Amino acid sequence: DWAENWKKSFKPLRLGKHMVIKPGWAECEILEGDKVIEIDPGMAFGTGTHETTRLVIKLLEKYVKNGVRVADVGCGSGILAICASKLGAGECKAYDIDPVAVKVANENIKDSGLTNVTCEVSDLLRQVDKSEPYDVICANIVADIIIRMMPDVDAFMNESSVILASGIIIERSQDVISAFEAHGF
Repeated sequence: DWAENWKKSFKPLRLGKHMVIKPGWAECEILEGDKVIEIDPGMAFGTGTHETTRLVIKLLEKYVKNGVRVADVGCGSGILAICASKLGAGECKAYDIDPVAVKVANENIKDSGLTNVTCEVSDLLRQVDKSEPYDVICANIVADIIIRMMPDVDAFMNESSVILASGIIIERSQDVISAFEAHGF
């Protein structure tokens, strides 16, 4: 039963300075100042074990300040939006094109008891309201999708916004850099 057997390898994980990612069924040591994220990824990507997820979580610790608005594009399990909320973000919006991922993310958000995080279906940022810019935008997806997002992303940013793009294999890094540069980043 693969749907249950994979859980044996998903263990609590300490990331960054104070982030602890753990499955809801596991116990772990919690230290003073830790921010615990309980995740059940179900059929969605995002347990914190992948290097690109770890990298973005470390960067969230650096860039998320109290009250900032955060968008997680291609959110999978919702792990990055949940982490941003636990780090003090005022409002977090998560988006994914996959309705199953959105369902899983909403369950994780609910189980985390967070009221400032929402998740909706959107093809990148195409169905997202542009009226209020985000301070931090995360996109931990793949190079082609990040490149496809480039023409639209600046409409969701202000002068001091930061975009955290990850999930890019080294062979595609220059393509992504070129796309960012072509759009004024």
